[in-house]
Amino acid sequence: MLPKKRCCVCRKAFRPDPRVGERQRACGDPPCQHQRRAQSQASWRSRNPSYQKSYRTQQRTARAAAAERGETASPPPLRLPAELRAFPWDLAKVEFGFTGAEILTLLAILTVRLVHEVKDERLAETPLPKGTYGSSGRDP
Repeated sequence: MLPKKRCCVCRKAFRPDPRVGERQRACGDPPCQHQRRAQSQASWRSRNPSYQKSYRTQQRTARAAAAERGETASPPPLRLPAELRAFPWDLAKVEFGFTGAEILTLLAILTVRLVHEVKDERLAETPLPKGTYGSSGRDP
């Protein structure tokens, strides 16, 4: 029989399942199991940050290939920022193929996000002119 351990979530004492043994960190209560699983998934996602994007790209590429063969419908278009909607993405798909256009789209979206972040940082650092709300410490 294994000695009692403390649950990493609720801190109550419990006896580990003999099949799991010393590796068990949370008691058998469903809320504790749910929280421990959420922590485990969050930890894995933080160690593998690019997995989800590459997985989605692979899935969309496979679905596009199946659509070309007539097996399934083509994947829905990616949601684009307003700045990128005028770009001829259909031409990019013809020139670079579906996967190349997907990578180009993701790079463009990341670039637009970065530009917005830099712009927001610069606006936050810019001092307000005298006499405007917030510059004198008094309400207008």
